Amino acid sequence: MTAYITYQDADTYFESRLHSESWDEATSAEKTVALAEATQRIGRLRFSGEKVDEGQELDFPRYYGDEADGTEMVPDDIKIACSEIAFALLDGVDPDYELESRATVSQAYSSVRISKSPLVPQDHLAAGIPSLTAWRHLMPYLASGRAIKLSRV
Repeated sequence: MTAYITYQDADTYFESRLHSESWDEATSAEKTVALAEATQRIGRLRFSGEKVDEGQELDFPRYYGDEADGTEMVPDDIKIACSEIAFALLDGVDPDYELESRATVSQAYSSVRISKSPLVPQDHLAAGIPSLTAWRHLMPYLASGRAIKLSRV
């Protein structure tokens, strides 16, 4: 199972983050699986640029210009996003459930009514990313849905 970050490096990241109990209490095997699933979820997204090597297993590192400058590596934002997604998964966040429950505007039972305002952006949940923090780290690398690449032949 390949991931953008090892659980040891993610441990280092979470040492500087508050409220990381779900990560801290997980076993190394659970962390490894969560990071692998997070990497798979990241791999379902469409990124700008091109892979450094067409045969590489993961989407990063990538080229963003016409030529290589020798600094092609996995950006820290991608490693952080992978860690945050893994944390959310270990914390029990299910994007499908969250998306479905946020779509509910109101529920009533007898004289009790619960209303929710769907003001929070839900793009990350629709993309299968259970963490808004991770989504914010991924957004700069996502391809625009409106871009068209033209080539002269």
